[in-house]
Amino acid sequence: MKSKITQSLVERAPAPDRGKSTLYADPELRGFYLIVTPSKRSFYVQSLVNGRQVRVKVGDHPAMDAKKARDQARQTLVSMRNGNNPNEEKRKARAKGITLREALDLHLSAKALSVRTQEGYRYNCDEYLSDWLDRPLAELGANRSAVRERHASMTVKHGKATADSVMRVLRAVYNRGLREHPELPSNPTTNVDFHGVRRRKVDANGDKLKAWGKAVVGLGSTVRRDLHLFMILTGMRRTASCEVRTEHANDVGDALHVPKPKGGAARAFDLPLSGPLKDLVAHRSEHNKKAFRRSPWLFPADSKSGHISEVQQCELGDLTGHALRHTYATLALESGVPIAELKFLLNHAIGNVTMGYLNPSLDHLRALQEKASVKVLDALGLAWTPGEWPPTPKE
Repeated sequence: MKSKITQSLVERAPAPDRGKSTLYADPELRGFYLIVTPSKRSFYVQSLVNGRQVRVKVGDHPAMDAKKARDQARQTLVSMRNGNNPNEEKRKARAKGITLREALDLHLSAKALSVRTQEGYRYNCDEYLSDWLDRPLAELGANRSAVRERHASMTVKHGKATADSVMRVLRAVYNRGLREHPELPSNPTTNVDFHGVRRRKVDANGDKLKAWGKAVVGLGSTVRRDLHLFMILTGMRRTASCEVRTEHANDVGDALHVPKPKGGAARAFDLPLSGPLKDLVAHRSEHNKKAFRRSPWLFPADSKSGHISEVQQCELGDLTGHALRHTYATLALESGVPIAELKFLLNHAIGNVTMGYLNPSLDHLRALQEKASVKVLDALGLAWTPGEWPPTPKE
């Protein structure tokens, strides 16, 4: 309704019903409004800016009275009719002010990342970019040479892999800030010459694998023995393997749910278990009931976490941890597992549209897992008898 916006009107205008609002348009100052809600009385202006209607908040009562609001509204309307958009100017000001620390918090809160991934992001920023955390992104974006130089200095001090890793974190965090504030300069990591550290080649020839198989079944700790065999029979990553819970095996015992693999809960999947893997899980579960009665972990240990965390084993040389994932992938491929299905068994990210359409059944993948397990155990020189565990050396 039209009514001159005075202090009297602001104070005496009746409050509308809950969920509703009343708008008063000032007849003397076109584009000046008072909006009354059940809990607030606010001043606004509205005008065309470059052909588009733009509404801008002037202030709230009682922090601002009617006279001050009218004076401010008049100045704002003049500016808007000259083509200036106060909302855009405020957004640009906020963009200039957002710091790397704030962008990091925004990035971590906006994505369903695992706790470990979040810790990795914070570690990289706290350890290598601590002096930049409270600097505005706008300042970092405007100084690309400084970002390139930081990458170069980290390469000398900490190595190529670390330098690239930190810059990838910076790139992701800056991109998240850029999505929130598109007025920011483009991502400065485009000026970084990434080293592109090559994947290390795993040397796992026939003799080495057979020696490894003999060594692993001879380990003094049956829990560690089973963990290493589990990793080479599944290709599962170290952390996910160490954190397998007994309860994650399904009722039939032919699949294992992995709730938080690399990539977080969004990448959760069910791992089909072959015959040897079912025997391994059943044996481990039964043994744990006696030796670790209250432990929920499949591979328990007397550690702070309650499970095995460190997989290095001097008796096994360099074939531990991620090297076992490489070895599994190679042997599975040699056993006849197609690349497409191998990606599902390894829970690799889907890289193209066609792969995104595929959703093979667990039964289909389990048949391939059986073939892979036969190949792996044969390569290790181990003989498995269905219903028994562990496997034994053939010679």
